[in-house]
Amino acid sequence: MTLTTLPIPTAAPAVAGASAALGEAHAIALEHVAREELGRLLETLAVVESQAESLRLKVLAEAERRQVAADDAATGTDAWAAALTGTTREVNAGGLHLAELLKTKYHHTREAYAAGQLRADQVRVVVRAAEQAPLETTPEQLAAAEEMLVNKATGVGTRSGRPMNAKRLRQAARRMLDVVDRDLADKHEAIMLGRESRRAKHETYLALHDNGDGTYSGKFTIPELHGSLLRTALETLSAPRRLNKARTGPEGENFSGYDESAPTGPDHGLSGWEVAGNALCELIEHLPTDGWNGANALTLLVTMTAEDLTRDLAATGDLDPTTWPDWHGPHETGTAKLDTGTRVAAGDLRRLACEAGLVPAVLNSQSVPLDLGRTKRLHTHHQRKALALVHDTCAIGTCERPFAWTEIHHLLPWSHHGDTDLDNGIPLCSWHHHRAHDPRWHLRQHPLRGWELKARRRTRG
Repeated sequence: MTLTTLPIPTAAPAVAGASAALGEAHAIALEHVAREELGRLLETLAVVESQAESLRLKVLAEAERRQVAADDAATGTDAWAAALTGTTREVNAGGLHLAELLKTKYHHTREAYAAGQLRADQVRVVVRAAEQAPLETTPEQLAAAEEMLVNKATGVGTRSGRPMNAKRLRQAARRMLDVVDRDLADKHEAIMLGRESRRAKHETYLALHDNGDGTYSGKFTIPELHGSLLRTALETLSAPRRLNKARTGPEGENFSGYDESAPTGPDHGLSGWEVAGNALCELIEHLPTDGWNGANALTLLVTMTAEDLTRDLAATGDLDPTTWPDWHGPHETGTAKLDTGTRVAAGDLRRLACEAGLVPAVLNSQSVPLDLGRTKRLHTHHQRKALALVHDTCAIGTCERPFAWTEIHHLLPWSHHGDTDLDNGIPLCSWHHHRAHDPRWHLRQHPLRGWELKARRRTRG
């Protein structure tokens, strides 16, 4: 009887062939490539990059399983891989941990990554969020939530069909368990926000340096909540047009008009960083000289019930935030969303509530006239706040200009008896607002892609 020795499978020739093919592509003069091909090249290269990184993690995991590092007397697989690739031991240690999780737990993520459908930062968002799921979450529930999140990352699970980048995916990941259990999702979100809040407080710092030439330089890291509030203030001050932002009082009175001196976009000659720097200077120059006066220091629009906000305070009768329990620990009771779009832990909101004016996010409230019909020409401060709950950017689906830069557009023009109501208004940046009023463009709401502007077809005369 003759035994046939089967050849040992190897992936090296396939990888070497892929490397050689990329080398040939490098030799092609891109100036001769058709314009429409450049976009396809970028898309394909992103897929190749993901596939290569996914395979690298699989190789790391297999090397760890076989303890290959021992053959070279390396202190670990991470050190062995670092010596081979010129990377750091820390990078490979993180890759080993991620590779093990993908291999043993997160199959939907692993398969999508291997197919080139996910990017490295998206994979880390999915795995990091799933690892923080409450202990009572079953494997089946976690797998369903993971699949939903992967679909959002690839675009399969979004209404527009567009993939979510890592930043937006991180926001969606906080509610990934909504698809299986609302109570679990609430607990998961509270866990994630609490941990993020604690970590952010440890990493918060500010460094200012006098350059000695009439300028200061600095760096800082602050929590997401405070960064969101600062960014909103700066974006409002640096908006290309200051017409119908927060330029009406609580009763709708107009207390400022168009600021001709404000920057008007790329034509003003300043970079975005320079505009933001000037906005920061303006903000500093207008700090109150008599200190912060409590409730007027900050106004928040919150989507948290009054019961959740005051539940624990009523039980203890304690209004001193310095003596409150650790709300980021096991007793965390919920989360809330600010009008900046930022979700925060309930404990942070309770602390802010002592210093901020709170406006309930109840549309058509008798105390806040959100729908003014024909009584006002421009949308008011409160209406902008309400629209900010729906839109965090310009309403055009492909535009990422911040809400603070937008102007409220009447879908049915005021001149055609359109009311100044929420149902008749959407936020548009100056660029898209101009085109919404240009007869050569058609503003429409697509059932999947949301609001979009399309050039009208010209008819031949």
